Amino acid sequence: MICSVTYIVMKTMLQAPPRLARTGSSGPLSEQIIPATPGTNYVYSSLFTGERPLYALLDCKANKSRVLAHAALLSREVHLHFAFEDAARAKVSSIKMAKDGGLLGNISTEFDDVFVAPADIAIEDFYTVSARRDSGKLIEICQAACQQHKTCAVVAPGMIVAVLTGGGKYGLFLVKGLASMSASIDAYHILA
Repeated sequence: MICSVTYIVMKTMLQAPPRLARTGSSGPLSEQIIPATPGTNYVYSSLFTGERPLYALLDCKANKSRVLAHAALLSREVHLHFAFEDAARAKVSSIKMAKDGGLLGNISTEFDDVFVAPADIAIEDFYTVSARRDSGKLIEICQAACQQHKTCAVVAPGMIVAVLTGGGKYGLFLVKGLASMSASIDAYHILA
């Protein structure tokens, strides 16, 4: 009996991925720049596209995906850039690397240092850390993953990526899906 129950539970887990318990309301997200509050845990889902490739680690009420034209306005509040290669892979770069590569156009804005790297944790562990709002574990994972100070990573569905900023933000995101010009993620971040 225990084996059949375990089989059913495992089968269910594989068919229906865990739901992310979001921070904040489920209403529409603001396009305003609402900085993260120190010590607040932010758990959310987001969609990045060719039109909205910028990732800003903002407050739960603010849209995390932003248009390129807002890079200068966001300044130190924008952190990553998604570049879509195909339906199976995308490249995530620090905002400074995207600027140096000419992906943001001709702007002179100063951006925060941002490091990004694959996190060596299982999907279940990502959802556990997020659900528990375990900021200590989040920081530990991000520091370990980003210790080589890499500024870009090629991502694929199912991959968990760690983010660490010079401004004290730590984050993890799970690439839930990729299409030719979009990436959907579940994420957890904090401003320590």
